[in-house]
Amino acid sequence: MREKTIRKAKHPPLYQSTPRSVVVPLHTYIHLERSSSVPLYKQISDQIREVILSGELGEGSRLPTERALAQELNVNRTTIMNAYNELAAEGLIEGHVGRGTVVKRTYFQAFEDEEAFVDDSPSWLFGLSSMDDLSEGPQARVLSDIASMGERENIISLASATPPPDMLPAELIQSIMSQRLAEGRQSALGYCPVEGLQSLRRALASHMRKRGVPVDFQHILVLSGSTQGIGLIGRFLLHPGDEVVVEVPTYLGAIQTFRALGARIIGIPVDKDGMRVDLLEAMLARRKPRLIYVLPTFQNPTGVVMSLERRKRLLALARRYQVPILEDDPYGEIYFENDVPQPLKALDTRGHVLYLSTCSKILAPGLRVAWLAAAEPLIEMLSLHKQVFDLNTNALGQWLVSEMLRQNVLSKHLETARALYHHKRDLMLDAIKRYWPVPVRIHVPDGGFHLWCHLPGCIRARALLRESIQEQVTFVLGEPFHVDGGGHQHIRLSFASASEDEIVEGIRRIGLAMQRILARHVPREEQERIERFPVV
Repeated sequence: MREKTIRKAKHPPLYQSTPRSVVVPLHTYIHLERSSSVPLYKQISDQIREVILSGELGEGSRLPTERALAQELNVNRTTIMNAYNELAAEGLIEGHVGRGTVVKRTYFQAFEDEEAFVDDSPSWLFGLSSMDDLSEGPQARVLSDIASMGERENIISLASATPPPDMLPAELIQSIMSQRLAEGRQSALGYCPVEGLQSLRRALASHMRKRGVPVDFQHILVLSGSTQGIGLIGRFLLHPGDEVVVEVPTYLGAIQTFRALGARIIGIPVDKDGMRVDLLEAMLARRKPRLIYVLPTFQNPTGVVMSLERRKRLLALARRYQVPILEDDPYGEIYFENDVPQPLKALDTRGHVLYLSTCSKILAPGLRVAWLAAAEPLIEMLSLHKQVFDLNTNALGQWLVSEMLRQNVLSKHLETARALYHHKRDLMLDAIKRYWPVPVRIHVPDGGFHLWCHLPGCIRARALLRESIQEQVTFVLGEPFHVDGGGHQHIRLSFASASEDEIVEGIRRIGLAMQRILARHVPREEQERIERFPVV
């Protein structure tokens, strides 16, 4: 694993929390370019807006009077009046007799302040599970909005973690169906066992043996997606209040699922070699979690691969403390180097690892085919549990994947996909080096779909996302991947789904968004001291 480091300039914090009873020292956030063609009142309103939308100034924060701010900035009072009027028209500030000008509640602050949420829904709804419990609260709604924007033709989405249209095997599926569907109509179009089509289970077991995992078809349970597998195992193993160990950061869908089941989540940090198993060991000595959830290969969102030493240590800890491990492996076959990592399950000799993978990344998400590999008795119990919620997983999708594996066409498809994603990763890195004006720290993955970027202190992820949306480009914030409140300086960029032109243009637009933030908050002489992209 490599990490491309863009050295960070040392900046003081841009924002300091201010008690609402105290007038905000607003002039410290405003840097005027008097030679700029942008009017001074516009520069002032833009920079105040940024501070408010960043969440640094909460509802009720008091702003200086027009006269006081005019004196502090050495501008005409009319300039401040025009700036305040513009912000008031947008609903960001308002005047109160006896209190002066104060910040109003904003859309983004409403997301962050869950306790202040007031609902006038029918009373019978209050007995049901909160949607915040099921969807990671407001942050999940923000991500949903971003995903919706990605469907619009004028939006470039670097958020979507799906194969691009030209990698969806439509021609291959059409060929298989035209040649084989009539003969296989009962398997493809009829009911199938809860465990999945036996032909597919045998094919998946054979496929896994090639990757070093000694399983047979009895060890395979077919699912309609990885998230179904996480939920199935969670419902089977967990009771409300049970503890689950996850990596920090980790897959958002797993966080949502475990929280929806009432589990308490314990986060263990990830570094360049994967989960910090030394910290895990110290935690296991004190607590008794019911499950350890990991993505050891091309982890989402970081892209790191857990080292062999840590994999062995993790398995030893699972045996010692008798805690099962759920290995989620959606990206393990999307590698860019010859040193192909085996699944953690390949090292498991005691049945402690439950292995989960999917065809959504290697073929097409619309097929709705994933699978779980585990000890036969557990597969039998989970099958009984599964039939309560999903009696028949998509038979046509199962039949198609089974045929692809039987005809040995998946290997060629994966070779093409790996070459394409490798190229797109490098294209995105080159575009970042060319267009981004600030130093960033980027983990360079040897597989998967994502770049995990650590922004410098002068730019916050949420502020950058808001500015980038103005440029009609989206990505995913780092915060929802954390269970510890972190991720404020991280963003995840996905290079798989976007076209080559969209990758370059999207990165260029994010660079423009960065430049606007720098222009508002970082003095020009400080900007000139920022080093541009030395590679370590």
